[in-house]
Amino acid sequence: MRPMTERRDGIEEARVATRARFARLVARPEHDIDLAVAALVIAAHGRSAPDEAGVLDHLDGLAERVRIRLDDGDPVDDIVDRLHDVLYREVGYRGPTAAEYGDPANSLLDAVVDRRIGLPISLAVVELETAWRIGLPLVGIGLPGHFIVGGPDGLLADPVAGGERLTPDDCQALIRRTVGDGVLFHTGMLRPAGRREILTRVLRNLRAARLGRREWPAALDAIDLLLVLEPTDPEHGRDRGLLLGRMGRYGEAVRALTRYLDERPDAHDVPDVRQVIGIFGGRLN
Repeated sequence: MRPMTERRDGIEEARVATRARFARLVARPEHDIDLAVAALVIAAHGRSAPDEAGVLDHLDGLAERVRIRLDDGDPVDDIVDRLHDVLYREVGYRGPTAAEYGDPANSLLDAVVDRRIGLPISLAVVELETAWRIGLPLVGIGLPGHFIVGGPDGLLADPVAGGERLTPDDCQALIRRTVGDGVLFHTGMLRPAGRREILTRVLRNLRAARLGRREWPAALDAIDLLLVLEPTDPEHGRDRGLLLGRMGRYGEAVRALTRYLDERPDAHDVPDVRQVIGIFGGRLN
């Protein structure tokens, strides 16, 4: 058995390699970012590497199952119906139950494919990648508190409802159910989400799930990838510092939080962050 220090070094080397690969993927022009591969890199960070080829083969197989059900000249609505039949009725993709909702696996593409369960945005990634493989120009749409899929001629569909078609009134109902009555739907909310934006939202969901389970190192992994996508957002540095402190890495925590104060001297939480720095600094002695 290898010494503990060697195993830790190997894990950290794997994390560095994963971050570097993710950075290369998202540095490409928006349309050239491979959404599925980038989502698999997110899934790999801090874990054993998923079966990337197997997941991509599965997506190819889904596309082929849809393709063989199509006839030349089928209208877009019919193609979308075939797609939804395959994904949600034949293969059985679905959203999580209330008891399953906080499971980080709902945001890990390999686990979503294996379990056929995912958050709305995770199901949307599967749907988008399948649609793009057959030339169907679907897009992701990030409503407040919910992620849906859009298409030509104003088509809107909800992945966790089995691809059920949505009207603007339905979108308002979804928003009300997830974030309350304080947010009113408007057509600007139907702006297509870019691939970096989708990946950012996946990582935010994953961070929240890890924090909910007090899985501090895994939450830190999600923040490290968020910093790749949003390197100028100082709040990621603050959150990273707080997590480092929870993990007992007080020196790194103090440096990260001090940097946050330098970048955001007028932030609303400056007094709280200063207090935390004092606590962590005291534990260095």
